[in-house]
Amino acid sequence: MSIKSCRPLPKDREDLDGDAGQRRPLKAVGDSIAARDTRLPADLVNKAVRRLGVVGLLSAAAHPLLYYGPRAVLPAEVINHIPVLSTSLVAMWVAAALGLAMYVLTLRPWLPTDVMLDVGLVFEVAGAFCIGLMDASQFPIAPTRAVPGGIALWITFFILVIPNTIGKTALAALSSALMGPIAVLVATYANGQSPPPPYVLFIITLPNLFVAIAAVILSRFVYSLGADLSKARELGSYRLVELLGRGGMGEVWRAQHRLLARPAAIKLIQPEVLGCSNSKETAILKRRFEREARATAMLSSPHTIGLYDFGMAEDGAFYYVMELLEGMNLHTLVEKYGPVLAERAASFLHQACLSLEEAHQSGLVHRDIKPANIFICRYGLEYDFVKVLDFGVVKSKDEPSAANQLTDANHATGTPGFMAPEMVLGGNVDARADIYAVGCVGYWLLTGRLVFEEESFIATMLAHAQKDPIPLSHRTEMEVPAELEQLIMSCLEKQPERRPSSAAEIAKQLLRLRVFSAWTPERAENWWQTNMPDKTTAGTQIELVETAIQANAQQD
Repeated sequence: MSIKSCRPLPKDREDLDGDAGQRRPLKAVGDSIAARDTRLPADLVNKAVRRLGVVGLLSAAAHPLLYYGPRAVLPAEVINHIPVLSTSLVAMWVAAALGLAMYVLTLRPWLPTDVMLDVGLVFEVAGAFCIGLMDASQFPIAPTRAVPGGIALWITFFILVIPNTIGKTALAALSSALMGPIAVLVATYANGQSPPPPYVLFIITLPNLFVAIAAVILSRFVYSLGADLSKARELGSYRLVELLGRGGMGEVWRAQHRLLARPAAIKLIQPEVLGCSNSKETAILKRRFEREARATAMLSSPHTIGLYDFGMAEDGAFYYVMELLEGMNLHTLVEKYGPVLAERAASFLHQACLSLEEAHQSGLVHRDIKPANIFICRYGLEYDFVKVLDFGVVKSKDEPSAANQLTDANHATGTPGFMAPEMVLGGNVDARADIYAVGCVGYWLLTGRLVFEEESFIATMLAHAQKDPIPLSHRTEMEVPAELEQLIMSCLEKQPERRPSSAAEIAKQLLRLRVFSAWTPERAENWWQTNMPDKTTAGTQIELVETAIQANAQQD
C-alpha cells in the first residue's frame, strides 16, 4: 500500500519523533526483526508461533495416545502379536517430551519470533526421526513393506502451518524425509537385526522425498503471498506490523518506523464510513481531513495524543500516525477494577478537560469523547497521566457548510452511549457536545454504568435526547461528594446553554473541590505498583493494550 505525497508536519511536531523513539519497545523491536528476517508480516509470524505451540501440544498428546490406545481396545490375542521394542517406547516418550517443550517455549516470548520459527524447523526434523523410529521398531522391515507414511504427513503439516523462508523450509523438509531410512538403520541396529538392503531404504525414502519436494513448491506460494502482504502494508516511512483491532471508524495497527525503530499506532479510515458516495464528496473530505489533521498536529497539550504523521493511501484510506502508549483506557480500567474513587475520577476529568479546552480554543470539536478514548498511562515520571485519543473525527466549527452536510447528513458520528442530544437530533454541534460527553465519562467512572442502558443503539440515542438521567449517587454504593455529582449532572443537561460554559470552566470547578487534592502522586504510584508493576519502571516494554483497542472497537 503506497501513499500519495503529503506535506511534512511542522518542525515542532517532527521533534516529537526523537522523544518517542527513545522509548524503544522490546516487543515491537522483536517483531521488526521477525519481519525483516522472514519478510513476512509480524502478525502472521506471531500467529505461526502460536500454531507451533498448538502443534507441540497435540504432538505431546497424540504420540502416547497412538501408542497405548490400540493396546487398550484391541483383543489380547492381537496385542500379544504386536512387538514392544525399547526403541519404539523411547521414541514415543522423546516425541511427547519434545512436543511439550515446544508448547512451553511458545507460552512466553523466551526467544524472538524468527528464532522460534527456526526452532520449529528443528522440532520438525526431530519429530520426523521419532516417527520413523516408532514405525521401524513396530513393523518388520521387508522388501515388500515400506514404513507407513507418518513422516510424509508430518512434513506436509509443517509446510502448511509453519511458514518460513524457502531455503530453511526446503532444508527442514528434505532432512525430515531422510529421517525415515536413518530411523530404520538405528532401529535395526538397536534391536540386533540385520540392516535392510539399500533398495529397501530407497523405497522407504522415495514417498517422503516426493512429498517433501511437493510441499516445498507449495510453501513457495504461501510464502510469496505473505511477502506480498508485507510489501502492501507500507504507509510512507511506516510499516504496518500487527492489526490491533477494528472499529466503526476503521482499523488500528501497531506500526514501526523503518529508519528510526520508533513504535507507533496507525488508524486507517475508509471514506465510505464517513458517508462518501462519490468522488466529489471524497475530495471535500480529503481537504477537510488534511486541514484538521494539521490543526490536530499543532495541539501542544501534553494530555492530547501526539500525532506524528498523516496521509492518504492509493485505495483512498486516510491514516493517522500516533504515539504508542503504555497503560489502559478508562473503559478497560472500570471493566477490570470497578468504579474509581471520587478523587481519582476528578483527576482524570481535570486532565481530559485541559486537552479539550485547547482543542476547543483552536476551533476543533472532538465529537467522540468516551472512556475508550481517554487513556491513562505512566508518562515520564508521572502516573495516572491522561491522554485524550482519537482526534480522527474532530470537526472544525468553521468548516464549510458542504462539509457539515457531508458529515452530519450521511453519518452520525459518535458513540450512542455518549452522544449529546443535539448530535442525536441533528442540531448544531459545538464544543458543548464534548462537555456532555465528559459528563457521561464521569458517570461511567463513578458508577461503572452508562447514563442510559437501553436495549438498542437507537433507543440509547433517543434516551439521551428525551429522558432525564438518574442521579449517579442513586446508582452506586460508593461515596460521591455532592458537589462532584452536581458538576457531572450539570454536564448532562439537555440544553447546551445550561451546561458548563467550557472545558476550562469544568477544570476550574474540579480544582475547587475539596476531594480533588486527595488523589496524590504517591497514591497514584502505589496503585500502579500494586496493579500494573510491569508499567512502573522506565524503559519497560511499551505497547498499546489490545483490550483497550477491542473495547474501543466494541463501542464504535
